[in-house]
Amino acid sequence: MNAIARFLQDIHYRNFSGIVELLGGLRTPDRSYALAEILGSLRTRIGYVGAGWSKEKYLRTIRTVFPEIDNSQAEALLKAYWINHQKRFVELFLIEKLNPHNLDCLVEFEGLEYLDRALERGRGVIFPVPHIGNERLHHIALAVKGYPMAVISSQYEDHGSFARKVKLGASLRFHDVGYPGDGLWLLKMLKENRILQIASDAEAGSNGVIVNFLGQQVLLPTGWARLAIKTEAVVFPSALLRQKDNRHKLVILPAYEVCVNGDRNERLKENVQRYMDIVSQFFLERPDQIDWMNLTVRLDETQMRLKSYQQE
Repeated sequence: MNAIARFLQDIHYRNFSGIVELLGGLRTPDRSYALAEILGSLRTRIGYVGAGWSKEKYLRTIRTVFPEIDNSQAEALLKAYWINHQKRFVELFLIEKLNPHNLDCLVEFEGLEYLDRALERGRGVIFPVPHIGNERLHHIALAVKGYPMAVISSQYEDHGSFARKVKLGASLRFHDVGYPGDGLWLLKMLKENRILQIASDAEAGSNGVIVNFLGQQVLLPTGWARLAIKTEAVVFPSALLRQKDNRHKLVILPAYEVCVNGDRNERLKENVQRYMDIVSQFFLERPDQIDWMNLTVRLDETQMRLKSYQQE
């Protein structure tokens, strides 16, 4: 992002912050969500920025994952993605006033009893959360609920200064934040019996493995699995999904059984594969909540890795 784009981004964030406040913020969130519906519909037409990106590129990913649907259904899923994208953006500003007293107006929880029992072990918890629903609100909601959260986050170095402050501040207001590559921080959080949220479908890096996900070969990271094996932290499949009334349900499934035996590479691949098999149920049940941009990037990265294997 160049200097002009960062400047314009900051203007957009500043203006939107004021608009959400003018519309009543968390006191009357339906007004902000109604605006997000309009903007999401608009972005379905014009929201494709960057070399090689287009509406057809997104639709191609949707048709690849769901080959049985027709064009109108694919278009509907793309529109749902952009509307959710804009609602997530609205929620960046709504959560500024989030607290234990008004949390219920935005989020309900399912499966907290699993989390409570896991924390009693004292070895920490790992949530490898996929890009579906609103993964940022996932860790913030748990923190507001009173749980000792920590999250690995992008530093948003390519953003404007105000936009970066908004995105990082949304998390820093409620819990600790670490950044990719800080292994000692990760170990410290788990040693302190914190709940660590990591993206299960982020950029893979050199330790990534290719697994089958939603019928596609996808290159995914193994960091969460390596941490779980090293620390014996409990791992939970989970997602926070938007409901029809724009409230969210944070669903925690029973603990994932981490494989600790066998060859290191095969063990990591098996753990990632079995875990993604479990969380795929969220994607199949709620395709309207899928982050199609993230999945498209992952598929592109996978093709690049496969091509590099062929050239070796």
